[in-house]
Amino acid sequence: MHSEKIAIPLSEELFSEIKHLTEKEQDQLFFKMVQQYVERKKKEQLIQELKQGYEEMAAINRRLSESFAYCEWEAQERMKTIRKASHY
Repeated sequence: MHSEKIAIPLSEELFSEIKHLTEKEQDQLFFKMVQQYVERKKKEQLIQELKQGYEEMAAINRRLSESFAYCEWEAQERMKTIRKASHY
């Protein structure tokens, strides 16, 4: 596995919380934190992409339903006319 060292600035207060850990434990802690951060960001991005996709599909569906609203109304009016004509 390829790895690189990175420097992370920490406040004295935060560093005091982890300074008792060994270097290996600190490395593992930061690795896990970065890993969780990356996973969370990926999940957030996927959720955003799905949301955008659903919103786009909703707009398309709305336009389609609005396009056919008149057709539905016209079909109902014709059915009323046919029913009236069949009663005579």
